[in-house]
Order: sequence, then C-alpha cells, then structure tokens
Amino acid sequence: MTDYTAPEGSSGFRIKGWHVLAGMIMFFATIIAVNAVFISLAVKSFPGEDQRRSYVQGLEYNDVIAQRRAQAALGWSAAVNLADDRVLIRVTDADDQPVMGLELTGALRHPANTDLDHALTFNEARPGVYSAPVENVTEGGWTLHAEAVDADAPFVLERELWRQ
Repeated sequence: MTDYTAPEGSSGFRIKGWHVLAGMIMFFATIIAVNAVFISLAVKSFPGEDQRRSYVQGLEYNDVIAQRRAQAALGWSAAVNLADDRVLIRVTDADDQPVMGLELTGALRHPANTDLDHALTFNEARPGVYSAPVENVTEGGWTLHAEAVDADAPFVLERELWRQ
C-alpha cells in the first residue's frame, strides 16, 4: 500500500468517517425538524373533521337525499351575494316570485381554518331578500351554508363564495 501525501499548498484536510456521520445526522435532524414544524402547523390550522358527528351524518344520508328531493320539488332558487359587511340571499319560487317569511340561519365557513367561521342569523330586509351581518371576513374562498328553521318546506343552501 502506498502512502498518500498531500500536494504542496493544500490544507491537508481529509473527510473522515466521523465527518460523514455528522453530516448524515445533521441532514436527517433537519428533515425531522422541518417535518415536525409542518405537522404541528397543519394540525393547528385544520384539526380534523370539519363537520361534527360526521359518521352519524353519513348514516343519515338517505334522509338528506329525501330532503333534497322535497326541496327540488318546490322549485325554489337562491341568489347569494357577499357584500362588505353582510351576506344577502334572494329566494324565489318556481314562478320567480319572492319567497317571504323564512327564518334563515347559517354559517359562513372558512375552508382551512374553523376558527374564522361566522354564525349567521338572517333577517328579511325586503320581500324575499334575507340579510345577515358579518364582520372580519378576510379575502379568499368561503362556503355559505344556510337553512330555513321551522319552515313547512325544507330549504337548505350551500354555495362557494369568493371575497376580494
């Protein structure tokens, strides 16, 4: 075996086994630390289920289908607007006449952070037009869920909205 001598002018540094080991440990420690940060941020921003009791809701899905069929038979339609400080819903029947006297409640849901959700209670501002005040709605996508409370006719509305 021949001995290697460093050329003249070189520092004489050589990578040894412990250098490689330290480099690998630092590399994997960095990967694990970054993953831990990303996992904790993901769990804090969206902890899991968006709907409470989602398993029970799945079991009762046939009831939801029956309610949707009853709503479709009414022929009602709704137009939604997200204004600066309120949510407006205009409900019309099959003859394009305003549907009056509904007691609407609902929620404006943020798709990624349930802490930003807003509960809504609507008042009839004009015949067939329902208004609910809302504050601190940030820019981006939102989901509006509204339904008639104590109504003879079932009415449930879900729309995707965009705030600019």
